[in-house]
Amino acid sequence: MKKAMVIVRIIFGVMLLGIGSFNLIGVMPPMQYPEPAHSFMNALLETKYLMFTVSLLKVLAGLSLLTRRFIPLALVAFVPVTVNMILFHAFLDFKGIAPALFVGLLHLFLLYGYRDAYKPMLKAERLRAST
Repeated sequence: MKKAMVIVRIIFGVMLLGIGSFNLIGVMPPMQYPEPAHSFMNALLETKYLMFTVSLLKVLAGLSLLTRRFIPLALVAFVPVTVNMILFHAFLDFKGIAPALFVGLLHLFLLYGYRDAYKPMLKAERLRAST
């Protein structure tokens, strides 16, 4: 299991760092989507900040995975991006869902592997009345 975790962490980290870096420096060719996915993606791109933020998060999460620093934090911070990738393709561009599912599976595998780091966050505590 440890070897699989290392392999998946490196693959996921390289993917995120590479794609995020290429998006930030503008060398990625624009993706072609069918309508209404095309209109939705254009709206996101026109905001200027949203896709920049997603690309920056990819770079930071990729660096975290590759340097083995703050991995549980990076994985949790990247959950909304992964969920939105899958939902985007599930509802707007189903033909392109395979890469999104691949990212989702890598992400889930790593989240599961680091599950012990999340146990304190997921522990329900009772509120104490102040006296």
